[in-house]
Amino acid sequence: MDDRPDLLLRRDGRLGQIILDRPAAMNALTHPMIKRMSAVLADWAADDQVDTVLLTGSGDRGLCAGGDIVSIYRGAADVDGDARADADARAARFFADEYHLNALVQRYPKPYVAVMDGVVLGGGVGVSGHANTRIVTERTRLGMPETAIGFVPDVGGTWLLSRAPGELGTHLALTAAMASGADAIALGLADHFVPSHRLPALSRALAVTDAAEAVRKLAETPPPSALRAQRHWIDACYAFDDVRDIVAALQSSPVEAARDAAAVILTRSPTALAVTLASLRRARRLPSLEAVLDQEYRVTLRFLQRAELQEGIRAQVIDKDRNPRWSPASLGEVTPASVDAFFAPLGRQELGLGQELGLGQDEAPYVDADLIFVTDLLTPGERERLAAARSFYQAEVRPLAVEYWNRAAFPFELLPRLAAQNLAATGPAASHLLTGLLQMELTRADTSISTFYGVHHELFAAAIAELGSPEQRERLLPGLLKLEKIGAFALTEPEHGSDISRMMETTATRSGDEWVLNGTKRWIGNGAMADYVLVWARDTADRQIKGFIVEKERPGFTATPIENKIAVRIVQNADITLTDVRIPLTNWLPGSRSFQDTNVLLRNSRVWVSWQAVGQQFAAFDVASAYALERRQFGVPIASFQLVQEQLSRMIGNATLSLSLMVQLARLQESGRLTMDQAALAKAACTTRMRETVALGRGLLGGNGISTEYEMAKIFADAEAIYSYEGSYEINALLVGRAVTGISAFS
Repeated sequence: MDDRPDLLLRRDGRLGQIILDRPAAMNALTHPMIKRMSAVLADWAADDQVDTVLLTGSGDRGLCAGGDIVSIYRGAADVDGDARADADARAARFFADEYHLNALVQRYPKPYVAVMDGVVLGGGVGVSGHANTRIVTERTRLGMPETAIGFVPDVGGTWLLSRAPGELGTHLALTAAMASGADAIALGLADHFVPSHRLPALSRALAVTDAAEAVRKLAETPPPSALRAQRHWIDACYAFDDVRDIVAALQSSPVEAARDAAAVILTRSPTALAVTLASLRRARRLPSLEAVLDQEYRVTLRFLQRAELQEGIRAQVIDKDRNPRWSPASLGEVTPASVDAFFAPLGRQELGLGQELGLGQDEAPYVDADLIFVTDLLTPGERERLAAARSFYQAEVRPLAVEYWNRAAFPFELLPRLAAQNLAATGPAASHLLTGLLQMELTRADTSISTFYGVHHELFAAAIAELGSPEQRERLLPGLLKLEKIGAFALTEPEHGSDISRMMETTATRSGDEWVLNGTKRWIGNGAMADYVLVWARDTADRQIKGFIVEKERPGFTATPIENKIAVRIVQNADITLTDVRIPLTNWLPGSRSFQDTNVLLRNSRVWVSWQAVGQQFAAFDVASAYALERRQFGVPIASFQLVQEQLSRMIGNATLSLSLMVQLARLQESGRLTMDQAALAKAACTTRMRETVALGRGLLGGNGISTEYEMAKIFADAEAIYSYEGSYEINALLVGRAVTGISAFS
C-alpha cells in the first residue's frame, strides 16, 4: 500500500489498484493526483510483478466528476498582470500533464481495467474512456458537460465522440447530455456491462486470473440503449457543419426530443458550441489520440484566455445561479475566422504528443520551422490572423488535396469556407509581409489551391482593382472576393509565352458599340471553370495589347480542359478559343492601354509565385521531417541518422534563405521601391532552391517518395509547375543579368 492525499494505491497479488479518493468532491482530479497517477502507471508498466491495473473511485457517487475546475476558477478570478499570467501557466501545466496521462492510458501495455460506475464526467472520461478494458454498470452516468460551462470536450473526448456511430457523439457533445452504461457501450465509449453488485467479485478475480477471463465471467449483455434507438433523428439533425443549421433542423423536427435538444443547445455558450462542433469534425480526420490531444490543447489554452470558461464555472459551479451571461450571446455572432483561431498552432508552446511518442500521422504535424522568428516582424493581430489561416489551411485544405489531385478534380465545396476566411480582400488592410506569409501557408497546405487562388485574386481580381473602371469594380469585386464568381487570366497562347508582348496573335476589333475578339489562349489557369476570363488581345486599330472581360456564356467562347497534367492537377487549366466573340465596350479595362500596363500585375504575380516557392519548401520539409521521425530502420527513427539530419538541415536552410529574401521584398513593396528586376531575382532564386529542396525530400522518403499517399510525390511534381509559370527561370535570369550588367541579352 502506498497512499498519498486523494489517491490510494493497492497491490493484491499481481493486481495494481488505483483508487481516486476525493469522495466529497466526487473524486475530481487535482494536479497532484494526475502527476502521481502518471508516475505510478509508468512504474507498474515496467514492473514484472504487476499484470493488471484496476481504476476505481471512492464513495458511492461515481468514479470521477472531472478535473478540479473550481481550482482553475479561483486561480484566475479577480487577478490580472503577473498574477493572472502565473495562474494561466499553472492551468496550462495542469492540462498538459492531464493530456499526457490520457495518452498514457490509451497506450498502456498491460490490461488497464477502468470501472466507470456511477458518475463519470470530463476528466473522469479521460482516465477511463481510453482504457483497453472499460466496465460500465446500471449506475453509470457518463458525460462530457463542457459546453454547459463555456468550454469544449477535452481529455481526448473529441477523439471518442467523433468516432461514435453516426452523430450520436455530436449530440452528446453539444447538449452535454448524460449517457447510461448501455448508451456508453453503444457509442463505443465502453466495452463491458457488469452489474454493480458484481464489482467486488471482479476486483478479487483480477487479482488471481487473466483480466480478459475475469471480465468475461462476470459481464452480461447490457440492456437496450435508449440513445441508439433515437439515431434516426439524431443522425438527420446533426449532419451539418454549422451549429445554426443543426439547431434549425432540431427545431423543425416532428420529434419532441429533438426540439428539446435544440432548447438545451441554445442555453450553451455560442462560442463553445461552434468550437466544439469544429473540434469534432477535425478530430474525425486526425489519425491518433495524440494528434487530437495536441489539437485540444491548442483550443484549451485559448479558452483559458476567454471569459466564457470563467463565466460558465461561476454560473454552474460557484454561484449556481444557472444563468451564465455569454459573450457573444448568439450563434450568429460567432464568425468562422474566430473559430479557426482556436485551432492555430502554438509554436513553441505546442503540446507535441504525437512527435514525443514518434507516432505517424496521416497529415504531418505542424513543425515550428520559423528558425529565424520572421513572425516576430508582424503585429500581434497579424500573427493571430496568420495562425488562424495556417490552422484552417492545414485542417480544411490539406486533407482534401491528395484525393482531388489524384482525380484532377476541383473541391468546389471548399470555396465557401475559403471565402469565409476573408483572405482575398484587396486594399491596404494587411501588410505585404502578412499577405506573402498567407500565400506561403496556403501553398504549404496545397499548391493547386494556392495557384487557383493566385490566378483568381492576384491576377484577375487585382486587374479589376488596378485597371478596371469604378463600375467594373463595383459590379465584379464583391462576388469575386466572396468566391461566388471565379476569374481567369488569359495571356499566353499556343505558340507564344515569353515573347507574348511582341508576338500576341489574339485580336480585338472595335465594331460599333462592341469589341469582337478572335484568337486562342493556352494554359489558362481556372479557364475551365471561370465565370469571367480576362482576355489580353491586340487592338487592331492601334496595335496595343489591352485587357477585356469575357463572360463564359458569350457565343463563340470555348474553354477546353487540358488533361493528363503531372502537376497542379486540381487547377482547371484550359485551352480557350475565341471565334467572333462579341462583348460590350464596357468590358474593356480602361486602365489597360498597352502591354506596359500589365507590368504591375506581372511583377506582383512573380512575387506571389516566389512566396509559393517558399511554401513549397516548407511543405516538403513538413512531410520529410514527420516521415523521418516516424520511419524506423535498425530499430530507431531514421531522423537519428547523420545523413538524414544533414538532408533535413539543407532543406530547412534553403527554405529559410528563400524566406529571408521574400521578407526583404515585402519591405520593398511597403516602401514602393519594388522593381521587376527584384521580382525576377526572387522568382529565379527561390524556385531554384525549391527544386533542390523537394528533390531532397523526395529522396529521403525512398520508394514512398513516388507515391501520392505520402504527399511528397505531389509536392515534388507541383514544384515543376511553380518553376515554370509566371516567367521561366531562364527569362528571369536574363532580367537579372541585364540589371547587373546593363547589357540586354534578349534578342
